[in-house]
Amino acid sequence: MVREITQREAEKQNLLAHHITQSWQWGQFRLQTGVPKILRLGFFDGNNLKRVYQVFFHQAPYLNRLIAYLPRTESPPPDDLSVISEICKKNRAVFLKLEPEGKIDLSFGQPILPENSLLVDLNQPVDDLLASMHEKTRYNIRLAQKSGVVVTAKTDADSLTTFINLYDATQKRQGFFAKSGNYLKTLWNVLSPTKMVHLLMAEVEGEPVAAGMFFHFNETFSFPYGGWSATHREKMPNNLLHFEAMQYAKELGAQKYDFWSSYKNSPNPKDPWYGTYIFKKGFGGVEVHYPGAYDIVFDRPTYSLFNIANKIRFPLYKIKRLLHA
Repeated sequence: MVREITQREAEKQNLLAHHITQSWQWGQFRLQTGVPKILRLGFFDGNNLKRVYQVFFHQAPYLNRLIAYLPRTESPPPDDLSVISEICKKNRAVFLKLEPEGKIDLSFGQPILPENSLLVDLNQPVDDLLASMHEKTRYNIRLAQKSGVVVTAKTDADSLTTFINLYDATQKRQGFFAKSGNYLKTLWNVLSPTKMVHLLMAEVEGEPVAAGMFFHFNETFSFPYGGWSATHREKMPNNLLHFEAMQYAKELGAQKYDFWSSYKNSPNPKDPWYGTYIFKKGFGGVEVHYPGAYDIVFDRPTYSLFNIANKIRFPLYKIKRLLHA
């Protein structure tokens, strides 16, 4: 039996979800940030909920149609996928984009979530955790400690504003596609009461210099958003920020520290993101690779128009961000 999951079943949904984007609370958050419709599909065996698929219906840019999006689930069995596809078609979706944890025999699409990450095992004593890191990373952590860098968890509104300012400053320097301040504020307001989102900040003599917004869902503590003022570089605040975040995550009971994004293979040293890759690799961890995105198309002509519009939209967005930097 397939039906929508009710709010009374939210806890069951979260227990079966493989990623925070499949949690009930993430659905509530996205409803407050412009997603017009969400379906929380539950596959039941009698009264027992067996599998969950939280599908987000986004407005297609420039088109009066919807795009169905199913992020980071287990790989749906063919029968499940057939049912999900029919439901998406009934809701006038142009196509269904899914990003499962494993491969599926379908056509690839443009991914939204990172295809690669680094996972650090937190099921080890702190001394062993340090020993698994690169020698230079351990040195930088000790240097930050000796240089007076202090990392603390924050929950107040002023600290959230400070984090957003650091995040925006980092985006302007590095030119990546950033979430808006309103998006991050709403995320914090919806998820922080459930302890799914945490804010840690590194300070030097009371001056905030680096910060991270972290997700804690089930056994995983993730680092999706970070910011740095580009000051006090010589004190290595970012190294200590992540080391303290790992210890903080262990205290919360997390078993994995997820850097959220990485490269599939060691990138070219000339790549602008090479330094970030080496920084993350320094903390040890195992590289994890996801298959990417798959598109199940229901309306081929409109799908083609959408892809053309997307090719125009992203360069224009990047130019707009540069003009406002």
